[in-house]
Amino acid sequence: MNRLEIRVEFTGISRVLTGESEFVIPLVQGSQISDVIQQISQRYPALVGEVVEKDGRSLIPTNLFSVNGEQILHEDQLDYQPKSGDRLILLSLLAGG
Repeated sequence: MNRLEIRVEFTGISRVLTGESEFVIPLVQGSQISDVIQQISQRYPALVGEVVEKDGRSLIPTNLFSVNGEQILHEDQLDYQPKSGDRLILLSLLAGG
């Protein structure tokens, strides 16, 4: 089974709640965004109910991922399979200014 690593970058409220700007997640090839979200919610339980749904496998709709700053993943794209080296930026659409 091939392993890969992706980088998750926190912005806005997710950065405040985690106290971190980013971390690397090891995955098995074929893993989906829902698997990434599950790992994030287990590692950072403060995100559950604020950024991550209580099921721990999906984002609250006002939050989404940008893949490498080039593509936005919407809530109906939880089956997207990240590639090794991808940078997933966790964005909140309700960030104040």
